[in-house]
Formats: sequence, C-alpha cells, structure tokens
Amino acid sequence: MNKKKGTLMIQGTASDAGKSLFVTALCRIFARKGIKTVPFKAWNMSLNSYITKDGREIGIAQALQARAAFREVAVEMQPILVKAMGDGRCQIIINGQVDQSVNYQKKKNDYLRIYKRTIKEALKRLRQENDLIIMEGAGSPAEINRTTPDFANMFTAEIYKSPVLLISSIEKGGCLAALVGTLKLLPPAQRKLVKGLIINKFRGDFDLLKPAVDFLENYTEKEFLGVLPYLKDLNLPEEDSASLKLTNFSSQADNLKAAVIKLPHLSNFTDFNSLKMEKNLSLEYVENKKNLLSFDLIIIPGTKTTTKDLKFLKESGLAAEIKKADQAGIMIIGICGGFQMLGRKLVDKYGTEGNIKEIEGLGLLDIKTKFLNEKTTHQVKVKLNLNLKFKNKVPKFSFEEIFRGYEIHMGQTEYLNQTEELFKITERSGCRANYKDGAVNQAGNCFGSYLHGLFDNDNFRSAVLNKLRKNNGSDSSKLNDYNYQKEIEKDIDHLADVVAENIDTDKLLNLSRR
Repeated sequence: MNKKKGTLMIQGTASDAGKSLFVTALCRIFARKGIKTVPFKAWNMSLNSYITKDGREIGIAQALQARAAFREVAVEMQPILVKAMGDGRCQIIINGQVDQSVNYQKKKNDYLRIYKRTIKEALKRLRQENDLIIMEGAGSPAEINRTTPDFANMFTAEIYKSPVLLISSIEKGGCLAALVGTLKLLPPAQRKLVKGLIINKFRGDFDLLKPAVDFLENYTEKEFLGVLPYLKDLNLPEEDSASLKLTNFSSQADNLKAAVIKLPHLSNFTDFNSLKMEKNLSLEYVENKKNLLSFDLIIIPGTKTTTKDLKFLKESGLAAEIKKADQAGIMIIGICGGFQMLGRKLVDKYGTEGNIKEIEGLGLLDIKTKFLNEKTTHQVKVKLNLNLKFKNKVPKFSFEEIFRGYEIHMGQTEYLNQTEELFKITERSGCRANYKDGAVNQAGNCFGSYLHGLFDNDNFRSAVLNKLRKNNGSDSSKLNDYNYQKEIEKDIDHLADVVAENIDTDKLLNLSRR
C-alpha cells in the first residue's frame, strides 16, 4: 500500500455501540492534523438521510462525519442506502438515487452483484482522492443472517485488508461478552483483520474495570486500545433509532412543551435535534393515544410510509387528538410526510407508499397530495411567501430571511381553493428556482413544509418559539438563544478532544497505513 494512503474500519458489537460518533471524532482528529480524511459507509439501513449538493441521498451520519473532516458531503461516502417500508418491502438507493421499491429477497442475487460493484467503485474513487478513509460498519459483523456477504462490515474491510477496530458499549451491560462473542463468531481470516478493542460509554472508576480488560486482552489476544467515557451532554445528531430518546423533560413549570408524533416509520428525527437542545423546551415523542391539549406545539414528522402511518394515526386515536388540538388553537406543524397528512386527501395509485391507494387526510390544510414514482431530492433555499394574507398570524419571520433545508419526498402537492403556500423556493440544488412549498391555515396555527432541517435555522426556530411564548403568556427572555451550527461544531470538537485524550490516535494512524 502507498504509504500516503490509509484505511481504518470501525465495527461494533451491536447497533448504538458508538461507531458513528467514534468515526466522527476520528475524522475531526485527523483532519486537524492536515490529513485529507474522508468517511465511508458501504451499506446502511436507515430512515434518517441527507441530500448532497447535487441532489443525491445518503445516510445522515456520513454527512456529519464529512463535516467533521471539513469535507463536502459526497455520495461516494455512502453508496448504498436501504429504507425499510415494512411488509418485506424496501426502497433501495444506489449512488444516491432510488433504484426501485422491491421485496429484497425476490431479487437478492441481482442486488448482490450490484452491491459488490457499487461499493468497490465508490471506495476506489475515495482512495484515489484522499489520504485516509475512516470506514464505519453497521450493526455487528457477527450477525449470522448477514454473511452472504455482509457488505456493511467485513466485505468492505477485506477490499483493502483494512485493519478493524471493534467497539462495544458498556452502558447496557454484556460489553465484554459481546466483544469475545463477536470475535469467536468471525471466521479466522476476518478475525485476523481485527487489530484492537475499544470500550465505549463507560461511567465509573477504570481501576475497577482493569482486571476485566486484562483478561479480555489475554483471552482474545487482541490489543486493548482504550476506554471512552459516557458523554452526557453531547447533542450531535445520530442516524440510528436505537439512540432516540423519547423525552427531554425539564422540571420548570413554565417551559414550553412540544410533542413529536412517533410514527411507526418515522424518518429524519434529526430534524428536531435543535429543539432537543433548547433549555426551556420540553420535547416528548408520543406514540400512543394521548390528550395533546397540554402541549404548546405538536409536530407530525416525516415518514417512509405516509399513507400507512396516517392510517396508524386514525386507528390509534391520535388523529382525533390532533384535530382537537387544532380546534383549541394549538400550533401544529407537519414536516414532509407530516405536511402531506395535514391535507384533505392522499392518492397513491402506483403503490409508491404502500398498499393504500387513497386515504382521507386530517383535513387541517386545504391541499391534496399525489404520489409519483419519481423522488424529489434537493438542497433548497426558501423565503417566506411575500403575498401571504395571514402573515400577521404566523410566527414573525422576516420576509427577506433565507432559510435552508432539503427535500426528500415522492409526493407532489396540489393547492386547493386558493390555498396559500408558506414559502417560495428560490434555489434548488444550486440553481435558481421559483416553486411553492408548504401551506398554512387561515387561523395561522397549522402549517407544514416539505423541508427537512427547517428547525436548524436559528431564526426560524426562534420565531416559532417566540410565537408560542406569546400565545401562552410566557417570558420570551427565557428562550435559549443559541447558534445551532456553532453548537454542533463545539460538540464535534469536544467529542474529538475526549477521544484524543483516551485513545492513542497516532497508533491508529500508523495502523491504518500498514
């Protein structure tokens, strides 16, 4: 191997072991050293995705990792993304574009060939243009049902015989057994690629752990590389639903209360990471029928199966509770699929979203959505609709303010009865544009948008929260006035500093160049 080139792979004993954030930390650490570093994840199954500048769709974790490495997000960083739709169906995204919605098992052999070629080509391009590739696995390399081959883990490691670090979270117990068991289940050739072990999310006195670590090192004959502490106040977005915390309560009685409806196929829950960081806002994910009248804000998020999840809302009784909240004047916001659900009707004659061909919406916005086979994926810039008649009733956005976000949707929305759009899209994928986005009701308390990442815009988020505080008579001075993007950068640097303090990263760099 060229001495200037290196690859290093991080695999875990399970989901939520800390692989994604560890890769994020390493990307920042090596990028700080002036090493041209890039993240890579060959294959992933996730409903949290991000759109590149050229309109390609990849997992959101690789977007964060690219940011940590001071690099522009590119589709080569994650060439295969699978979005589960339930009932054995999935949407397969290859090189950032939808292939088709299929029952994977029926076309498995075809996809095995495509996956192999796609992964190798993407990794080759990255290797040609970079000094160091930090690769992330998915789940565990010892998941026996994924050995034909396991594209996410050892298949990728074997392409360049990349050294593998195995990380395990001690938070939920069974960490040492998981490390031993994972190694035991690997074939000898793959076990040989594992060069070191790491324990993550440790709380307590390392001296109490050391005897177990010594045993682990002797028993597995693998070098123990370090222990990473549990970072309580880290607020970086994560792609795995296993990391999703259902509540973010505060004991202060005058805090704002927001509910995010936890749909069965909830996607892009990272849209609400900035709300989670608000110190005077309690955020709760609601998945069962519940009286919503005590909340100041109700958010219906995006979903991979809009019609199916709308049916869930109705059958669970949550739809009725949302309508009651609307009648009470509580602010309701729909994002992407949630925006579509707020309309009069959803039509899916092609079966894009599932088996439901037509379903009545919640009827809170005067719109109608038709699902198509083509997917809309763009980074966008928007401004508030200058002609909005009810602008005095919505949060006080500046008409010159530019908000950034990204579109990921299959449906096209029709505006009924002179319904007004909330935003004007002024730029799509770097090109000037003039499209409608979103809608608002006449009362001004219910609106929606296709844009993911809206709440990441500080002025948008502040305007919404200020409106809520005005509605309930709260003190607006208690708002947590912070710059979300600066907080993300601060957390990435803090994460990198902690990893650098606890792991010999120079050793990892040397290991990557063998």
